[in-house]
Amino acid sequence: MSADATRRDDDGVLDAAVTRRESAGDSPALLRLPAALAERFVVVRELPHQGREADVLLVRDAAGSRCVAKVYRSGVRVAPEVWERLRGLDTRHVARVIETGFSDGRDYEVSEYLSAGSLDELVGDRAAVAPEVLAGVLAQLTDAVAHLHDAGIVHGDLKPSNVLLRGREPLDLALADFGVSKSLDATSRFTQRVFGTLAYSAPEYVFGAEVSGSQDWWAVGVIARQLATGRAPFEGLSEQAVRHHLATRPVDVSDVPDERVRLLCAGLLVRDPERRWGAAEVRDWLAGGTPDVAEEPLEPASGPAGAGGGLRPLQFHGVRHTGRAALARALAADWETAASRFFGSMGERDEPSQAWRQLRAYLAQFDDPERDDPEELLELIDVHLPGDDEPDTKLLRLLRWLDPTMPPVYRGTRMLPEDLLALAEQASSTRDDTERRAARELVDTLYDHDLLAALAGFGDGGRLLADVDRRWRDLNARWDALRESTVLPPRIRRELADSEIRVEALAVAVAPEWARALRQRAEAGAAAVRGGTGWFDALLADGGDPVRHLAAVRTLPAAEAEARRMNELRRAHAAAETADRQEWQVAEEQRRSGSGEAMRRAVGGVALLFALPVGLPLVLGPLIGDGEFLGRFLPAAIVIFGISLVCELVLAAKLGDMYHPRWSVRSRLAEGIRGLPGRRRALATQLAPMRKRTIACGGGCLLYLALATVIWAVVTLEVWSPVPVVIAAGYGTWTFVRYRDWRTAHLSRRTQALGER
Repeated sequence: MSADATRRDDDGVLDAAVTRRESAGDSPALLRLPAALAERFVVVRELPHQGREADVLLVRDAAGSRCVAKVYRSGVRVAPEVWERLRGLDTRHVARVIETGFSDGRDYEVSEYLSAGSLDELVGDRAAVAPEVLAGVLAQLTDAVAHLHDAGIVHGDLKPSNVLLRGREPLDLALADFGVSKSLDATSRFTQRVFGTLAYSAPEYVFGAEVSGSQDWWAVGVIARQLATGRAPFEGLSEQAVRHHLATRPVDVSDVPDERVRLLCAGLLVRDPERRWGAAEVRDWLAGGTPDVAEEPLEPASGPAGAGGGLRPLQFHGVRHTGRAALARALAADWETAASRFFGSMGERDEPSQAWRQLRAYLAQFDDPERDDPEELLELIDVHLPGDDEPDTKLLRLLRWLDPTMPPVYRGTRMLPEDLLALAEQASSTRDDTERRAARELVDTLYDHDLLAALAGFGDGGRLLADVDRRWRDLNARWDALRESTVLPPRIRRELADSEIRVEALAVAVAPEWARALRQRAEAGAAAVRGGTGWFDALLADGGDPVRHLAAVRTLPAAEAEARRMNELRRAHAAAETADRQEWQVAEEQRRSGSGEAMRRAVGGVALLFALPVGLPLVLGPLIGDGEFLGRFLPAAIVIFGISLVCELVLAAKLGDMYHPRWSVRSRLAEGIRGLPGRRRALATQLAPMRKRTIACGGGCLLYLALATVIWAVVTLEVWSPVPVVIAAGYGTWTFVRYRDWRTAHLSRRTQALGER
């Protein structure tokens, strides 16, 4: 079974739920359609035109019609204006795009299915095609490319595998695969991460240039040369070798056998995009004309004026370089070899390595004060290049001196702002761990060695890097300050102590829209956390600070855990409050239900209290025959008893089941009686020398004396009227004090049970 084997059912249809493309060294990619397509299509099989950017699947709809579904990988976005313009094209030689969209985190497109294969399959390993066949191919390719350019689209990845066949007899072509296409009115540049296939890419691709249609015409020229010679471009060469070739020399067309086809290839493969053939020249050639081909200019020597012929060249990769700019492009195209050869082992100052001695001798020739700054050259040769910097940093300084007008390049990679954004996205991706680690290492190197400031000295967009570097370092400084800020609790500060945001801060420094996406991500993740933790809400309070948004994204798991704990505590507290409320309600119902029993106890208590002082005079009065005393005592006794009974009944009704035993008159009398022995013992302790019997006798005498005095005063002075008032007022006051104390205790229990304030 092949490495790209897939499981199919009996009908040849892939099981979309379980099918994977197995690839050694890569994580398997699911061949499941996005939800927006899965409802209407089933996967028939995987098509051979797979790439790093997308999965290409043959699908079938409910009516049995077959289409091609291209599902781009996560993070790869297609320019929406390209899709919009493609739908408006009216040419047979561009594959029709049926539907585009975004689903499950991926862009996708559905296009017509061309079943006759591709130009790559048609040519295969065959020898060169006949000139008339090549002319037919060129005519259709020219029509397709011209229509794209008229619509404002640069294809950007033109190669035989992207030229599909509607039919072979006669040959009918259609251009497809617009995943990396750009719009001509955009100010973007070629990006080495996604734009084009190196073997078919124009020289301006190597170091970057603004998007233009000349890129596609160069690719048409490479395809024409391949068809004419039967050999693929740069066959057998490594990527570094291809880059070096594109950067330093023209493509040889001398092996093209047919003279007119050789003219076509020469015109399309001119290195200068401004003088390269386009649609007008190709159509003129197809019509039998012979448009002019621009000659490749020789780069003038960069040595002292008038001394070009005597300037000693520096050899690199078998090419003798005299011009500074040409040498700079050659070194940058094969960065690793250049850094290792010249700066990997430079020897000692007195015994330099051969490569360093040759480079130093080459540089020492440029000492014309009218053309160069001698001090700058001297500092480069004597200080920077032999210093302690890394070989990559030394090579960067050398390139800057050789050709400061070239685009900023580091380790063979262009470093314009859009490239830095692609680097940051790659460093934050989880798709390929090896690539991610390498990208993060490069980001750290740029930051630790302050390389953006050096790269800002290059031309062609390099000056923009100074602003990027300033914003990048400002974001990192604000991150360091935030990690120490009291806005975050100590445990969160400890969690962030060793973290850094160089990758994310670089993306924000380059692209403001990245900051907006970061804010949306932070706010989306915070939806379930808001209000749960005060410090996390404080992070999001400043809606325009990407540093706080980064902190929110980093600390979201901790905030979610804390919010869960707080929710659990709140739920437990709410459950306890509910239980307490229910318990309180049951207790209250029980208390109120005991009012009847409490009132019976109140009657008994009042009767017990007044049984002796009221009942005894009522019994003795008739016995002693004192009718006048009985006539005065009886109304007073009735008033005293009635008022006391009413007070006690009201108190019992209010207190209910809680009235007895703590608050009833009966329990208070019992407590007083039980307390007498204790008070007697306390008095005996204080009067220890006296006999207990003496103390008891004395106390009884004093009590009787006091009672006798009161009774004598009442009877002798006939002060009957104040007696009921005084007793009733005293009893009422005592009853109110008991009610007040009960109410205070009752409200305290209610507050504790219900959580009221």
